[in-house]
Parts: sequence; C-alpha cells; structure tokens
Amino acid sequence: MDKGRCAVSVSNVIPALNTESYLIMTESKKVYIGMGSNLGDSRRHLLEAIREIDAVPGVKVTACSSLYSTKPVGPQDQNYFINAVAELETAIEAHELLREMFKIENRHHRVRVRHWGERTLDLDVLYYGNETFCDDELKVPHPEIFNRAFVVIPLLEINPEFTHNDGRKLRDVLPSLPVDDVCAMRRLSYLENRSGRAGGKGKWLTLRAWSKYRYGL
Repeated sequence: MDKGRCAVSVSNVIPALNTESYLIMTESKKVYIGMGSNLGDSRRHLLEAIREIDAVPGVKVTACSSLYSTKPVGPQDQNYFINAVAELETAIEAHELLREMFKIENRHHRVRVRHWGERTLDLDVLYYGNETFCDDELKVPHPEIFNRAFVVIPLLEINPEFTHNDGRKLRDVLPSLPVDDVCAMRRLSYLENRSGRAGGKGKWLTLRAWSKYRYGL
C-alpha cells in the first residue's frame, strides 16, 4: 500500500461534474463532509457519493482526500471502514444541506441498526464555514472531530492549514489522536494527486481511471 502523501484530483473523481454547480454562488460557505462505509462495496459507495454530492444543485465539490482503511469506532465485531473527507462550496443552508446528505445515504440503503455500527454510507457535516450549530438535527462543528483520526488526517491532507472555529490549527490535534487508530489507518494505493485540488497533477493511477476500469463509472 502506498504510504506517500497523496490526495485525489476532483477532476478525476467526477468525470462529468454538474455544470450548474459551477455557477458563481453568492455568500457561499466552505463545507467539509466526512464520508465512511463498511458494508457492501465501500469504495464504490464513496465514489458514487462524491458524484452525487456534486450533483446537488448549488453544491460544488472542490477537493477530496484519499480513501483510507480505518479501524471502526465503537463495536469491534464489524468490518474496517473506508473513510474520506470532501470539501465543498455551497450557498445551501446548513440544515438543508444535511437533509441532502440524508437523501444520498438513503439511496445507498443506509440502515441505522446500532450506535457506531455498520453502514453502507455515512455522510457527516463536519464544518459549515465558521458557523456553529447545536440543535436536535445538526451539531457543527462535529463534536467528535478532535477524537477522530479518520477525520483529522484526511481533512489535513486537503487543507494542511485548516483552522478550527475557535482559532486552533487542526494539525495541533494530531499528537492527541488515539495512537491505535492512527497506526491502523492505511491510505488506499490506487488514489492519486499530491495537491488534492481540481486540476492538480499526480503520478499515481487516477481514481477516475481506476473506477472506470473496475466499475465502468
């Protein structure tokens, strides 16, 4: 498995991006979405989810991390997860964006059987600009971010200088992440791109090429 630093070019993740989403949006927010799956064909669930997120009117996917194999949180009698983080720009209100994520989860037959249990697809709103929400439907920033290696490491891959709402650099959290979780993480080897930005160049097999070969996407 590749242990070098790499990230995914959005131009390779999504062969035909939603042109409507590329319209200039006023008062757009930079949003980070945590993605995870450990049931079914997890790679395909995440590949398709990125494309489906970009297809939401008013949403533009601007970057995506590599995919990572990660140890499950909570019950250990389940498969390892595949996780990633996507960066978006959107003018959609936060709660409406969350509902759009639920729609995508439902299309992938997400069933909530037990807390921190198995799922075909999990999409969490991690950050919504610099705004804070704490209600029955939405808690942003996600309250578990600082405890989740599978969130912090992929997000820093996209944006190494990312700053939390309270002014702390997210990279300062790295030393306090659970050591076992960090050691168990593995970046999947077919992904490409050093920059993680649309149009960036990498030397590895592209996600688009791999998904076309494997799934015909």
